[in-house]
Amino acid sequence: MKIGIDIGGSHIAVGLVDNDKIIDIRERDFLQEERDRICEVIENTMIEYISKILTKNRISIKEIERIGLAVPGKNKDGVMVRAENLGIANFDITGVLKKHFNIENISLNNDAKCAAICEKIYGSLKSYDDAVFMCLGTGIGGAVFLDGNLLMPKRNPGFELRTCNN
Repeated sequence: MKIGIDIGGSHIAVGLVDNDKIIDIRERDFLQEERDRICEVIENTMIEYISKILTKNRISIKEIERIGLAVPGKNKDGVMVRAENLGIANFDITGVLKKHFNIENISLNNDAKCAAICEKIYGSLKSYDDAVFMCLGTGIGGAVFLDGNLLMPKRNPGFELRTCNN
């Protein structure tokens, strides 16, 4: 069993996954008044939702193989380095989960890249070796596949698209 966490520019969702099937999911939108303490809100929501999902499904954290996090913006070594739409800089989100749940197998990736990988494996990109994927939400992100492989850029992990200010 795995736990997947999707943090977007306006929401957080936590789900329990067995193979390719979602067993349980909880989600909520961020309130405008929560923006000034967004890291605390994300931390508390993740812990609460994971705990409730485990309890409801009578599962121990020891039965969880991995926790995967999909987050907006730039990340490195388990840290949300910069998530512009959320106003987050240098939030050690994987450290929070490791400390609270005593679990080591946690991965963090850009949300647009995660969405693109899902489309490549299960969705509309299955039959394409070369593709450009754009993710439109609170922000704009993207991913590129070449010869069936996800390209890994050096600077912006999700092929983030920026607007030009003249």
